[in-house]
Amino acid sequence: MAKHPFVSDRDAFEALGERTVRMLGAYLRDLPKEPVDRVVPQAVRQTLISLPLPEHGQSPEEILDFLQREVMPWPIATGHKRSYGWVNSGPAPIALLADAVASTMDCGLDGYDHSAIFLMKSLGRWIMELVGFPTEGSLCILLSGGSSATLNALTTARHRAAAQDGWNMRAEGLQSGRKKLILYSSAEGHSSIQKCAEQLGIGTANLRAIEADAAFRMQPAALRAAIEGDLKAGHLPFAIVACGGATNTGAIDPLDEIADIAQEFGIWLHVDGAFGAWAALDPAYRAQFRAFARVDSITLNPHKWLQVPIDCGALLTRHPEAHRAAYSLTPDYLEAGHSEAPWPYEHMFQLTYGNRALKVWAAIARLGRAGVAELVTRCNALATLLERRVREAPDLELLSPASLSVVNFRYRPGGVSEAALDTLNEKISESISASGAAHIPTTRIHDKTSLRVCFLHYENDESDVEHLIGLVRRIGAELAGQS
Repeated sequence: MAKHPFVSDRDAFEALGERTVRMLGAYLRDLPKEPVDRVVPQAVRQTLISLPLPEHGQSPEEILDFLQREVMPWPIATGHKRSYGWVNSGPAPIALLADAVASTMDCGLDGYDHSAIFLMKSLGRWIMELVGFPTEGSLCILLSGGSSATLNALTTARHRAAAQDGWNMRAEGLQSGRKKLILYSSAEGHSSIQKCAEQLGIGTANLRAIEADAAFRMQPAALRAAIEGDLKAGHLPFAIVACGGATNTGAIDPLDEIADIAQEFGIWLHVDGAFGAWAALDPAYRAQFRAFARVDSITLNPHKWLQVPIDCGALLTRHPEAHRAAYSLTPDYLEAGHSEAPWPYEHMFQLTYGNRALKVWAAIARLGRAGVAELVTRCNALATLLERRVREAPDLELLSPASLSVVNFRYRPGGVSEAALDTLNEKISESISASGAAHIPTTRIHDKTSLRVCFLHYENDESDVEHLIGLVRRIGAELAGQS
């Protein structure tokens, strides 16, 4: 009887692996020389969406050839150091290799007695130590990203608030005529917070978008007034989501003042630091994140500043027992045994899910605390340098000052109307992408079209700032001269 194809591949795994690693190594080394943005050609799109199901299996060589020819040439730009649009970073090579180890072992991170569960205990403590979150009694859970981490925390906060008010959320749900649950977030908060409100059955009518100040930060006085108004109306405030680095502007809410308010009213305080929380390592920003020692939970994504390959979001919580009360549902066949480390599935919705611990552990282990701090501090310093260059240029206008590694600005020659400036800067962004020299998307700041730049790549340096300034001014002048 002929060998099963997977048996043949297992026997030849070293040879297939060597070929794959050579292919991947060439991809990584060639990436800096490739165009930053690459649009998938129409012929390739058609090929990929119309593949016929093969009747008989293909050889490993044919499969690898197909991936190299039809798939690998067309990535999203995040792996290139001159892709400034995304808050997802290029993957650290050692994390890619560690992820392959995790995939080969094929042990989920949900629970049971295997090495990654125990490694996760140390990894969680490492992450807490990096950002200044209390380690004693706290828990780190790795999820798919910031949205799922925030949803997990807010589900727990909802359950705890209901229990404190004398009702069982798991048994009664939201249809028993209880008080309205109210969620608070900055008007500048991430869209995932609204999605969480919808998923939790809270509804957008019960999501309070607290007014932000001119620096895009939640206003504590407005938050206090909203809470007091809701309490007077007989509602049940259950959570506040503060921003620890907004995607659009890098803004950091006044976390200390918000923590005071949360403590005063007994409301769960969650910080959305998916992108920005790692900046607690930067001396220039450390004081703005000192409230991490007092918050209830934090979202922070290793697949952003830590250069961990997608996907990986982390949730830090000071209340593992509250998460277990909200989530644990353990039938006999999943009964947790005695262990020195908690089983994550007891604290979250998902049961079987991938082992994200190895790639995160490898990325941190490769850099150490000092290396992670250097990377974060360097990226933030580059944003500060870019702000200075924008202020110096007569044809550029700063729309939001550097905060963390984000800067918003626009090309603004003289004698051009506001509407024409919006169109011009959209065209600049499109032309830069088409040139392959960089990726700089647009956003809206104070109702103006802005070029938004975010430094996150491990190779970013001052030459990128100078290249970017020259590129925007050159292409802007060309386009303005054509109009």
